[in-house]
Amino acid sequence: MEIITRGLTLEGMERTVKYVQTANVGLSGALLVAVICLFNQDKIVMQQVRGSIATVEVGKATMDVGSQRAILIAVTSNLVQVNPTNAHYQKNFLQAFLAPAVYTKISAEIDAKARLLADQRELGSYYFVFREHQYDPKINKHFVIGDVHTVNAAKDTPEPYVFEYAGHVDNYRFVVDDVTSYKGDKAHNSGWLEAQKR
Repeated sequence: MEIITRGLTLEGMERTVKYVQTANVGLSGALLVAVICLFNQDKIVMQQVRGSIATVEVGKATMDVGSQRAILIAVTSNLVQVNPTNAHYQKNFLQAFLAPAVYTKISAEIDAKARLLADQRELGSYYFVFREHQYDPKINKHFVIGDVHTVNAAKDTPEPYVFEYAGHVDNYRFVVDDVTSYKGDKAHNSGWLEAQKR
């Protein structure tokens, strides 16, 4: 009786071992497929982000224009709102979005502006009022148009400004490669550049 019972037990163990081996091979295959899919994923889609008017798409080397617009409006506001007390914060914020060469240049300009304002004992404040964003795919540049307000001695003086940006997407992050600003409300886009050649 014991030999028959032991034989049945060995047969049962062999079946269990085969079942576990098959399950392990199947799970290993499924894990391998999941890892390959994850490794090859280059686009993240977030549906209807709060405050956004459209679906946001961010990829490893691509980003929709709406997302770039939001980043550039924030960068523009921080570039304008520099004063002696917040210069360090503005530089830390901008470092996350600017390419190293551009950050070095902008950081020096922020330090110079903060020193000048401190020397002049200028207690005013600066802020940016966004009016329009344009993207020109021909020259791959963004234009953030608005008013730079200077507030001091109970007087608010607005001046129209255009901030021109060149950038690229690197590892899911928009990086600003160049920043130019000039007074006025006419963007120096491809149409403007063509008109200048005539």
